Amino acid sequence: MSEISDAIEQDLRTLDDILKELNKEAANHKAERDRYHQQADVLAEKRDKLQERARRLSSEARALKDQRDDYNLTAQEAKAKRDEWNDKARMMRERGGLGDISGAKQMAETYHQQMVKSNNSGQVVHQKMHLLYDEADELRKQAQVCHEQFLDCKKAADAEHEKYIQAVKRINSVRDNLPD
Repeated sequence: MSEISDAIEQDLRTLDDILKELNKEAANHKAERDRYHQQADVLAEKRDKLQERARRLSSEARALKDQRDDYNLTAQEAKAKRDEWNDKARMMRERGGLGDISGAKQMAETYHQQMVKSNNSGQVVHQKMHLLYDEADELRKQAQVCHEQFLDCKKAADAEHEKYIQAVKRINSVRDNLPD
């Protein structure tokens, strides 16, 4: 009878070892799954911050675009006025110098200076606008990389969760087959 009880005791130790090993395996998969979820959360937060910053920069760029368009319109209007005064000065010369030619030329020069100033200001704003759009594009690219890494972490977490579930099922199967 002693040999049978020794064999049963040995089998129970073996089952106990199996359960300990399965519990350890399940705990490892659960810890790995949780680590992937935590990493995914960090990546999602980083992605969201990058996207928000890109949106802000794009909004600033759109405001600069409106400002640039205003400068361009002002430059076009000044150019039209300059051309108008140059035409008046030309017509005065064609009529034998009747009228204030130098006054007309001075008005044309004044409008020319306004046009140049507006063009230069518009160009400066245009360059700033493009820098902001470029920076926003770069941030979107970085956000996309974060998003892809986020998806990879989610897949890895799902795989670890599946392994955890399988380990728990094996634990339950071993326990269900234990004698009462």
